[in-house]
Amino acid sequence: MKTAPKLLIATAAAGFVLTLLLPPPATVLGHGGEDHGGTAPASTGMASPDEVLLPKESQFLFQVRTSLAAYSATYSRATLYGTVSAAAGGEGRIVVPQTGRIVRLAAQVGQQVRAGQLLAVVEQTLDATQQIGLSTERANAQAELRAAQQDYDRLQSIADIAARKDVVAAELRLRQARQNASIYNGQAQQRRTTITSPVSGTVDVFNLAVGQQVNQGDELFRVINPGKLRIEAQVFAQDLAKVTPGTRFRVEGLQGQPGAEARLVVFSNVVNPVNQARQLILELNAAEGSTYRTGQAVNVQIVGQSGGGRKQLVVPTSAVTDLNGKPVVFVHTAPEHFRIRYVQPGAVNGEQTVLEPGQVNENDRVVTQGTYQLKSIYLNQ
Repeated sequence: MKTAPKLLIATAAAGFVLTLLLPPPATVLGHGGEDHGGTAPASTGMASPDEVLLPKESQFLFQVRTSLAAYSATYSRATLYGTVSAAAGGEGRIVVPQTGRIVRLAAQVGQQVRAGQLLAVVEQTLDATQQIGLSTERANAQAELRAAQQDYDRLQSIADIAARKDVVAAELRLRQARQNASIYNGQAQQRRTTITSPVSGTVDVFNLAVGQQVNQGDELFRVINPGKLRIEAQVFAQDLAKVTPGTRFRVEGLQGQPGAEARLVVFSNVVNPVNQARQLILELNAAEGSTYRTGQAVNVQIVGQSGGGRKQLVVPTSAVTDLNGKPVVFVHTAPEHFRIRYVQPGAVNGEQTVLEPGQVNENDRVVTQGTYQLKSIYLNQ
């Protein structure tokens, strides 16, 4: 217990020495001249009823992307429904010219062929009735040939006393009988016919084999050139005025194909008496149309040219989503805040959607990717 006063005296002495050595406190300044004054607004971490609160980390995780709403004079005026078909020289269908049997196959499925290239050889065959008829005609021709030959030989033997006109007539009869007999003799034999491709392209799927019997008119092959396609669409009365000389057309596939520009070939002046529509024929170029196939259904967007009408507010089509059965867009109003705006979409195509005025403002940043995650968060908050 005697050491306690000594410990207290040592502690007091150490405190006095530190007081003399340490500098007096000074005012703390912001680094780099930055202003750290004022009070930062407190974050409540709560979203208003019409918005979603999503931290920056979650935005990166969900890959949220945005785009600016803007006014444009180039937008879809109407959507037509069309069908892809082969243009001139884009498809060749090869049918059997005569009933027969396949004796050679020179083509394979998916093979690239040229116009005029050999595909198959068909050997003509005759049924029983045809064979009987041909045999009868052949026998008659042979009998006529023998009779004409005998008559001609008889007149030649008495040529010095026979009338000249009778000799000439017998000679003509014999010549005609020989020709007829030759024709029937040729028909009596089986003949072979070569089948060639009418166009250049790819041989489509077929089911044929050597030795297979085919009938006249049966389709043997179909050769398709995917670089020569056209679009056939029907334009009804309410859309006729939207097709003008300056109109552009864009084709959009329903099976995930990218959109492609199409060139107007003809806008028929003939009205279909059944549905009162006019036929619109468009053509795809070889590069953009290579992903489309004959018979495929597509959407045809009638696109207005710049300057062809008043400007309208458009947003990317991917920005418009559905919330409780109503179309909405999510507007990025603050770093972590996304506000819901109910909209009324106008003309729509695969790239842009026209919105009615007042629903979204120009330069509003709308969400184009990640709308599903934002909608899920909103429905669960």
